Amino acid sequence: MQTATIRSPLANPLAGQRLGYRVVAAPTVAPGAFRQVTTMAKKKGVRIIVTLECTEARAIGATPSRYCTQKNRRNTPERLELKKYNPSLKRYTVHREVK
Repeated sequence: MQTATIRSPLANPLAGQRLGYRVVAAPTVAPGAFRQVTTMAKKKGVRIIVTLECTEARAIGATPSRYCTQKNRRNTPERLELKKYNPSLKRYTVHREVK
C-alpha cells in the first residue's frame, strides 16, 4: 500500500502551523463479499400519538375541540381522558381519546 503525504498550502491561524493530511488508497472488497445495508426506519415504539376530543361539545352538537398528545402504550392501555380547555364553550371540559 502506498501512502503519499500532501501538505496543504493553507496555514492554521490559531496554531501558526501548516495543516497536513495523508491520502491512503481505499481498501478493496472481494468480489463475492456480502455487504450489509442499514436503513433509517424506526421500530414500532411504545409511545403513540393520540387525538383527544371534547365529550361535552359533541353531546350538545357544538363544534368539538381537538388536541393531539402522546401516550405510553404500556402504562395506559385504556383510553385516555384529560381535562382540557374548549374555546367554543369557554371552559375546561373532559376530552376523551378517539380512534
